[in-house]
Amino acid sequence: MYTSAHQGYPVAPRSRRDIEAAATHARRVLGLPDGRIDIPKLLDQLTQYGIQYDVFDSHSSPLPREVEACYSPSDQTLYIRDSIYAEMVRGGQRAIFTFGHELGHAVLAHQQGFNRQVASVPKYCQSEWQANVFAAEFTMPKDQINQYVLRTPETIAQFFGVSLAAARVRHNDVFNREREMMS
Repeated sequence: MYTSAHQGYPVAPRSRRDIEAAATHARRVLGLPDGRIDIPKLLDQLTQYGIQYDVFDSHSSPLPREVEACYSPSDQTLYIRDSIYAEMVRGGQRAIFTFGHELGHAVLAHQQGFNRQVASVPKYCQSEWQANVFAAEFTMPKDQINQYVLRTPETIAQFFGVSLAAARVRHNDVFNREREMMS
C-alpha cells in the first residue's frame, strides 16, 4: 500500500468494506492458499477468467517508461514490465503489491488504463485509492492477519511476502481501524 502521487481518475464510489469484500471474493474464487501468493501461477490462472497478461521490455513498451504495470480494460490485459515480471517470478516483495493493485483495477471494472490526476474528488471515487485498498486486502487479508496473530509489520511482511513498507501501512490500517471501532 503506497501513497500514489496520482489520484487516478474518477470512478463510481465504493466503500472500503465493498472493496475488501471484492478482494476476499476474488481470493476465494481463485482458490488462493493462505499467505504468500504465487504470482506467475496466478497470472496463468487468470486467463481462465478472461484476463490476459503481456510482459514487455523497455524497447517494446506500450507504456510510459515510469509505468511498471498497467491493466488495460479495452483488451482485458495486464501489461507488466519485464523487470517487474522477473521480480514476480523471484517472489519479489514489491511486485506482489503491484500485481494486486493492477488486478484491483480489473476486478473493480475500472475503465481507463492509465493514471489521470483528477481535481478534488473524494478518495472513495479515486481509481488509485480503490486499487490500493483492493491490493492490501488481496495480498494481506485482514482475516489471516488475525488468524495467524500477525501483530507486527515484520511478521506481516514475512508471512505474505510483501515489502516491509506495504506491511507497515497495512498494519497501521488494520490495527488503527480496529482501535477506532472499539472507541
